[in-house]
Amino acid sequence: MSCIKKLTHNITYDTCNLTYPAQGGLDGGKAVLINRSDIDVTSLTRSGATVTNLSLVSGATGYEVSFVKQLANTASEFTVNDGLDTFTHTFVGRIYTQSATDSEIITQLAAGEFVVVVETKWKGENAADAYKILGVTNGLKMSEGTQTSLENDGSYLFTLSSVENFGEPYPYNVYLETDYTTTKTKFNNLFAQ
Repeated sequence: MSCIKKLTHNITYDTCNLTYPAQGGLDGGKAVLINRSDIDVTSLTRSGATVTNLSLVSGATGYEVSFVKQLANTASEFTVNDGLDTFTHTFVGRIYTQSATDSEIITQLAAGEFVVVVETKWKGENAADAYKILGVTNGLKMSEGTQTSLENDGSYLFTLSSVENFGEPYPYNVYLETDYTTTKTKFNNLFAQ
């Protein structure tokens, strides 16, 4: 038996009075990947689609994934499941060089389970909706990875996605610690304590 919720907000679009018009893309030139096992789940707080108090266990850190232009992206797709409909989260990034360390990173991505935090260009009022967190409930795993010497300057493209039948309850979660500045500081510090 599923819990059916009712719509509680208007869905409006007024082209003459747009305070925060739609804007696609990621901002800041980086995402932060966090090993899901490094999140201190006892401190994590959720209120609807908003996540606060994102802290890592002692000694852990997140890892930066740098990008230029729009060479990284996120996506969300609604998935109908038997009895429990969810959203599939996706993060696409790339590794630009072909060193032995890069090969080790790709292998770690293939074996790991992650949560991804990004800053979007659309920020909302007081930039309170600037940061999105993907995979916070069930994590993301590598679902695709490709490299060819003839495309993308030899870069390795990888996709982290929700695992089939283990989606997320929201199309994305907004990550906010008190205000935009506090959130940005924690993000820039890779959530390390």
